[in-house]
Amino acid sequence: MPFNSALSGLKASASHLQVIGNNIANAGTVGYRRSRTLFSDVYAASALGTSSNAIGEGTKLNEVRQEFTQGSINAADSNLDLAINGNGFFRLDDSGSVAYTRAGAFRLDKDGFITNSSLQKLTGFQADGGGNITGALGTLKIENANLSPKSTAAIAAKLNLDAAASPPTTAFTTGFTPASPPSATSYNNSTSTTVYDSLGNSHNLTTYFVKAPAERTWKVHLGMDGTDITPSASAVPGGATPASYPAGSLAQPYTLVFDSSGGLIANNTAAPPQYYGAPPVDSTVTALTNSNALPILDIGDITLNGIPIVPPTSSMDTTSTTDKLSSGRALSAAINASSTLHGVTATSNAAIFDMGDVAGTGGGTTLTAGELTINNVQIIAAAGALDNAAEVVTAINVFQATTGVVASNPAGNQIVLTAADGRNIQMVTNGVGGGLTTANLNMNGGALDKVQRATFALNATNNAGITVGGTTSGDAGLATGPLRGIIQGNSDLVTVSDWNPATGAISPQALSLGLTGTTNFSAPFSITSLSQDGYGVGRLTSVDVDQEGLITARYGNGQSQNLGQVAIATFNSPEGLQPQGDSAWSETTRSGAALVGAPGTSNAGLIASGSLEDSNVSLTDELVELIVAQRNFQANAQTIRAADAITQTVINIRG
Repeated sequence: MPFNSALSGLKASASHLQVIGNNIANAGTVGYRRSRTLFSDVYAASALGTSSNAIGEGTKLNEVRQEFTQGSINAADSNLDLAINGNGFFRLDDSGSVAYTRAGAFRLDKDGFITNSSLQKLTGFQADGGGNITGALGTLKIENANLSPKSTAAIAAKLNLDAAASPPTTAFTTGFTPASPPSATSYNNSTSTTVYDSLGNSHNLTTYFVKAPAERTWKVHLGMDGTDITPSASAVPGGATPASYPAGSLAQPYTLVFDSSGGLIANNTAAPPQYYGAPPVDSTVTALTNSNALPILDIGDITLNGIPIVPPTSSMDTTSTTDKLSSGRALSAAINASSTLHGVTATSNAAIFDMGDVAGTGGGTTLTAGELTINNVQIIAAAGALDNAAEVVTAINVFQATTGVVASNPAGNQIVLTAADGRNIQMVTNGVGGGLTTANLNMNGGALDKVQRATFALNATNNAGITVGGTTSGDAGLATGPLRGIIQGNSDLVTVSDWNPATGAISPQALSLGLTGTTNFSAPFSITSLSQDGYGVGRLTSVDVDQEGLITARYGNGQSQNLGQVAIATFNSPEGLQPQGDSAWSETTRSGAALVGAPGTSNAGLIASGSLEDSNVSLTDELVELIVAQRNFQANAQTIRAADAITQTVINIRG
C-alpha cells in the first residue's frame, strides 16, 4: 500500500516548507546564509540485494545545506561595520572558543575590544608599539589613549635660491636673540617651520639664506624661537673632543655651493671637513739625510671604506738632493697594497700628485723600483728626469699599456691618474725642496706654509663614505703612533647638536636640516617642499579600517598609527561548518581546518568598512520554492486519500 511512501512525502514536504520559511524569516538578517533541502529516495533492501523490479518506499531528508554565496553589501553608519567582499569569515573569540561569522556589525565594549552584539570579540593580527603588524593573533582592541609626542630630528627642505640675487647690503649679525633679531636687509630669504621637543612643545625654526659674494655660494643661519643656533663647522656630536684647526680654516656659518647648472653640490670640497675623535698630537722625524734610511711610514690606524690600510714592510728610499715624494710614495704604496679595499685600490682609483711650485726647489726626482707602483706596475725614472709635472706625466704614460691608467696634466702642477671606472681617491702631494726635517699628514684642508716639508690630503670625489683614523692637524711625522678619529666632509646636511629647549624637555636635542634637491636657478625664491618628522601630543579622533583590514587610529595632531589588522578565515569546504546561531559557525572535520590570513591574500576576500553584508536570500526564489513545496505536500496528501479509498473498497468487499 502507498501509505508509507505518501507519509514520507508529507514529512519531506513539511521539512522543505520549514527550511523555506526559515530562509524567508532571515531575509533581513545580516550575514545570514540561505539553506536548501536535499532529499533522497528509499528502497527496501535485503541480504540478497534489491530487486530490479523493487518499488521504492518513499523519500527522506538527506541534508540541509547552506549556500555561501555573496550577499549584497550596503552602506552602514559606523566605520566598525565591516563586510567581506569575497571568500572567508571573521574570526571571533567566544570566551576562549573560536567562532566564525559573516555578520560584521561590530562595536567597542567598555574595555575597548571590538565585539559583536553577542559579545564575541573580533580577532586579528596585533601591532607593536610602532604600529608595525606582527604575525601574532589576538583580540583586537582600540586604546583611547593619547599618542605620545615625538621630538623633531630631521627637517627636509627643497627650495630654489634665486641665482640673480645680490648679496645683502647689511652684514648678517650672528648671535641674534628675540630682542635683537636679524635685520631684514641682512639676508635674502627665510623659511619657518614648527618643530617639537621631547615633551611635545612646539618651537619655531627659522632658516635664513644669505647670498655670499662668491659665485653660486650661499650662507645658511638657523634661529630657534628667535635665538641663533647656527652650528659651527667644527660642531661635534655626542660630546666628542674636536681637533684644533688653524685660525680661519673653518667656514662660518654653514655654506651651500652650487654647480654651474644650478644644482646643489652635496659635498662642499671648498670647505674643510670636520674631525671627531681624540685631541691632536704632534710628532716629527728629526733626520732625513741618509739615502735608503727613511723609516717605514707609520700610518697609524687609517681605514678607508671599512678596510684598514697596513703600512708597507720595507723602508722607502731617499736621495741626497731632494726628497719630495718619499712620504707620498709610502702612503700610496700602503693604499695600493690593500687588495680588499673596495673602490679605493689602484685598479679602481686615480691619484692626483700636486708637485707644487715652491721657490727654491732644486734638483730632479728619482723614481726607483718599488717607489711608485700603479696597478702593480713599477714606474721608474732616472735621477734628474722629473723636474716638473709634465715630465712626471710622460714617465707614467710610458707604462700606460700595462697599468691601464692614463696620466694627464689638466691644471698646471696637477697630475691626474684616471682609472677605467672613474672612481678615485685623490692624494695631493705638495713638495718643498731643501733639507727640512718635518712632514705633515694634513686632514683639515688648511693651506701649505713654507715650513712644511710635504702635505698629503685624502679626499673622496665620488664616494662620501670614508672613515679615516690616525691623522689630525699639526705635524704628524713619518713615525708617529696611531690616532683614531673620523673625518666627515661637508655635505648638504646642516646638523645642530646642542640645542637646549627651555621647556624642561630632554636636552641637548639634535636637529638636522636636509637641503637635498635645493637649486640655484635664475628664478624667484620658492619652496617646493618643507617638512619635519616631529609632532606634539595627539588625541584619538577616529578609527578607520581599509580594504586590507588595517585598523588605523587618527589623532588630532595629524598623525596616524596602525592598531592591528583584521584576520580572515577561509575553509576548503565551508558547507561543512556547523551553525551555532547568531549568524555564527564552528569548525568541523567536514569543513577542514581554518586557514587564517590577511584580507586579500590567498583566497580571502577584502574588507568593506562602513558597510554590512545582507543575507543571500532571494525572496522571489523562496516564494517560487514555497509554491513547489506546497504542491508537493498537497500531492502527497492526495496519495494518502487515494490509498484510503482503496482500503475502504477492500473492506467493503469483505463485508
